[in-house]
Amino acid sequence: MLRERAVAAFDQASAALGDDPAAEPVRALLREQRGRLLATLRVALVGRVSSGKSTLANALLGGHRVATGATELTYNVNWLRYGDEPQILVHFLDGRPVQRHELADLERMTVSARHDPAHQDFLSRIDYIEVHDSNPRLLDFDLIDTPGLDSHFRADSANTLRFLGRTGDEVRAATVAQASQADALVLVFARGLARGEAELMADFRGAALAAVTPITAIGALTKVELYWPEHDPMDEGRRVADKLMRAAGARRLLFDLRPIASLVAAGASTLTDAEFADLTALARLPPGVLAERVRLGPLFATKEQADLPVPAARRQALFSRLGGYGIVLSCGLVRDGVDRLAVLGAELAERSGLAAFRELLTGHFGNRADLIKLRRAMTVLQEQQELMRPALPPRARLRADDAAAEVTRMGFAEHAFEELTVLQRYYDGQLEFGDGEAAELLRITGEHGTTPAARLGQPASASAEALRARARERFAYWAAYTVDPSHGGPTRRAAQTVQRSYELLIGEIAAGPAGQRRDPRPAAGAA
Repeated sequence: MLRERAVAAFDQASAALGDDPAAEPVRALLREQRGRLLATLRVALVGRVSSGKSTLANALLGGHRVATGATELTYNVNWLRYGDEPQILVHFLDGRPVQRHELADLERMTVSARHDPAHQDFLSRIDYIEVHDSNPRLLDFDLIDTPGLDSHFRADSANTLRFLGRTGDEVRAATVAQASQADALVLVFARGLARGEAELMADFRGAALAAVTPITAIGALTKVELYWPEHDPMDEGRRVADKLMRAAGARRLLFDLRPIASLVAAGASTLTDAEFADLTALARLPPGVLAERVRLGPLFATKEQADLPVPAARRQALFSRLGGYGIVLSCGLVRDGVDRLAVLGAELAERSGLAAFRELLTGHFGNRADLIKLRRAMTVLQEQQELMRPALPPRARLRADDAAAEVTRMGFAEHAFEELTVLQRYYDGQLEFGDGEAAELLRITGEHGTTPAARLGQPASASAEALRARARERFAYWAAYTVDPSHGGPTRRAAQTVQRSYELLIGEIAAGPAGQRRDPRPAAGAA
């Protein structure tokens, strides 16, 4: 497996350093990057303040994990990780020891208290908050909720920053620093295509975030529920997302941009039995009457109305949880026969766009997690080793060069890196592939799964013989493609890479799941 080969290369690199004390900085760098290979993929949520990053984080994790809001947050980083023992680790800017707290203290750790000077001082000194949670979704990736790329804020946010002794530039710097440490990014856009979104695209490009490529970045268009009632939120969200993806340079930054009714998505898994009962009661109203009342917004949630079967306080709770669109959608589902809370939550997750976004997140990043981490580790190793090199004594310098060569040699030997290069050229518009060839490029490189069946677009139940026949068929197609004189330059080289991918896959299928070759013919199976 790629991970085992990579770890072995880093171990060989460490061995190449010998026991020379002068090489300890390089040895530490190798240990750090080796550890990153074995760690969970880090995915950072990046966008403007109040773009819905924290709400999206809660939705992805299926519950309330980080505080949300526009004016009461400390603008610190929340790093959510899997941990058997739920706890909070508070890291400070001034280097004081990390403090451990109960998970129940998270709200207090992240929300300002304007009339408590001691708490104000505590919050202002926080660098980032590490949240350990036993949520099984965090087994796949760490989720880093960043403050925001903004440098200038609205009056309410600026007041909060002044209260905490922070500046907009510091908030932006903290976001860039954490995003630069991530393996992959989710770029979060609030609904609409106002000037702010265009500026945000420039922010992403100008922030020097190495992970902003279609291989390592996807986008979320949040808060689309606010398009209701003028539009169907998901339809309008898709239209706006498509428009943004057509903007200059967007396709070179993002693999895809998906709309999410983020408040509905976050509320889907946190509804209580009592709230489900209230939704069931509201669903008995004529649909037009309910929609008309819900359109009143705060008045629906706060004003006592004798003909509504749910008291104002409980309507307020529903409105905070789901928003107006979420209430109307939920009641419609109840009228259509949904009679259990769990079923309603699943339907809301599906109709809010959350289920599809989760699939995109785990598929696009998860299927390439080891490759993404290895490429980042190799880049960091090369950059840092070059910085350390001038300060090393001559003998240690030679050993450091030998160590870096061990890892670089391994990288050059991995066909998967050539596949990544082809993917990047495709995203940059350098290839002349048609839609069919482009879809096949994504599939064979693992976009829809890393099993032979998934890479061939075949059912999981397909036999080895059927998979081998399909792989040989596609190998022959791409072999012919590479010699077609109408294809040249990057396109021909890309086709050769795809052909090689099928050649290796034929060998993988022949070897079988236990790694033992079961076909005496050459792995290439050249037709």
